[in-house]
Amino acid sequence: MTKLTGGLAVVKSLSAEGIDVAFGIPGLHNIAIYDALYDHPQIRHITTRHEQGAAYMADGYARASGKPGVCITTGPGAYNTITAMAEAYASSSPVINIATQIPTALVGRDKGILHEGKDQLGLFRAVTGWNKRVESIKDISPTIHEAFRRIKTQRPRPIELEFPIDVLDGWDDVEILSAESYERALGDPVKVAEAADCLAKSKKPVIWAGGGVISAGASAELVRLAELLQAPVLTSGMGKTVMSSDHPLYLGTLGRSWGRYDSQLSKSLLSKLLEESDVMLAVGTRFSATHTIYWTLPFPDQLIQIDIDETQFGKNYRCEVGIVGDAKAVLEQLLQQLGQGSERPSRAAEVSAVEEAIYQRAKQRAPEEIQMLEDIRAVAGSSAIVSIDGNIASYWAGMFLKVFEPRTEMALWGFAGLGFAFPAGIGAKVACPDKPVIVLVGDGGFQFTSQELATAVQFGINVVVIIFNDNSYGMIKSMQQRWFNGRYIAVDLRNPDFIKFAESFGAAATEVSSLLEVKDALEKALSLDTSSIIVVPIPLRSNIDDTKAASPMQPRPKLNS
Repeated sequence: MTKLTGGLAVVKSLSAEGIDVAFGIPGLHNIAIYDALYDHPQIRHITTRHEQGAAYMADGYARASGKPGVCITTGPGAYNTITAMAEAYASSSPVINIATQIPTALVGRDKGILHEGKDQLGLFRAVTGWNKRVESIKDISPTIHEAFRRIKTQRPRPIELEFPIDVLDGWDDVEILSAESYERALGDPVKVAEAADCLAKSKKPVIWAGGGVISAGASAELVRLAELLQAPVLTSGMGKTVMSSDHPLYLGTLGRSWGRYDSQLSKSLLSKLLEESDVMLAVGTRFSATHTIYWTLPFPDQLIQIDIDETQFGKNYRCEVGIVGDAKAVLEQLLQQLGQGSERPSRAAEVSAVEEAIYQRAKQRAPEEIQMLEDIRAVAGSSAIVSIDGNIASYWAGMFLKVFEPRTEMALWGFAGLGFAFPAGIGAKVACPDKPVIVLVGDGGFQFTSQELATAVQFGINVVVIIFNDNSYGMIKSMQQRWFNGRYIAVDLRNPDFIKFAESFGAAATEVSSLLEVKDALEKALSLDTSSIIVVPIPLRSNIDDTKAASPMQPRPKLNS
């Protein structure tokens, strides 16, 4: 054991677990942690401009790297992370929030001490998979170790650890625990055998892959199984990068509800494919409303689900066989059970026909948007990471941007709060400095976290931000016009001069006149040794007249309980 301050015990414990970067802001209560960072350069610290940005950066770092992302917050700043923590929870992203608390003896007594909040632990309990207040220095390392054990062995969820200032400032003998590796959770052999038998007997199986495949690093196993079974692969948004878009069995996120422009076409084509399928294997997905067109897609009679979280079985569709376990481990079990199998007829033509019909429909309805996405991928390359916020132009990317490697697209599929994409892109660039990172964001969403441009420039984190500017909260304006006979309110924006804004921070900036000019501007931006923004003025496309509609949004459905 070694006598350490609580702050140093936190830093050494994080380092022992393999953490080499953290995002945050120093404050009155966490300065013991920051003093420890001064003497511990193994952990790079990125000082952000707002704690929400810090948590989003940690989220982007986690999604791009597959490792936990860490943010350090204090006092009211911890509360500033709630939206980002809720996004991480909804998206199953392993973010660890190192938060502080007032002195242990004063917690919950409402005596009016500085930075005192009401039930901080309870507040974070609502947006985390686990959280805990650490009330002694000796408990610091075991608690941090337990946080990492949970992330490695359970469904990845954000975690908040709360450290009172007397614990951080005090001294005690401490043992720093080392990182551990854990065996992947295997599935019940009886259920695996049942699932393998069902798949072996199937004539036209289909696979639905979710974010759990990405979290488990199980893409290779999923592709092998799909090829063995000749099963088309549909994905959720979080699972979109499970396999390359050019794989002959890849259908991607075509289940997404994309509004009037093609909902009937996509639904009819997918319904036909699913109705003709006799078995569905679902891996690491909860079948969200967004990707099942509000649970109206017809599923095969036999559904096999694999998930580390057993609460997902049968939640939205009836499940015949539910296998609890790590996606990679269970897929390996299935592959062993199935062996080489008998050679099945290729279904590549069937998959291509569905995908191509929907893609060509999209190109007819939004030719410039689709061309821009093709240009982005052509210029940036197959390994580039694209971070997508909530706006009309970006939503096209969620469905139609081609992907070729796991963890190369990050989008708002969970809690879906504006302002995610830019700081998440910064976090992704920190995780993968050799990969280009491109952010697609609307003018309104960019201004939620635009101050983090200062963070990017200060620390040399070079990302390219494409701002689609319609001087409004465009998606909401489009909905208002369509749902309320052309009326709208509170959605028009008085924006800054984005070029001058970016240049004031030392970033490069340019404005183009159309989506088709993005290609050349992006090529130039990627050649620069600084962060860049590209402003693209776009007209708001109303969805009132369906013959002119190019928005992917649709009216909210009327659901029965």
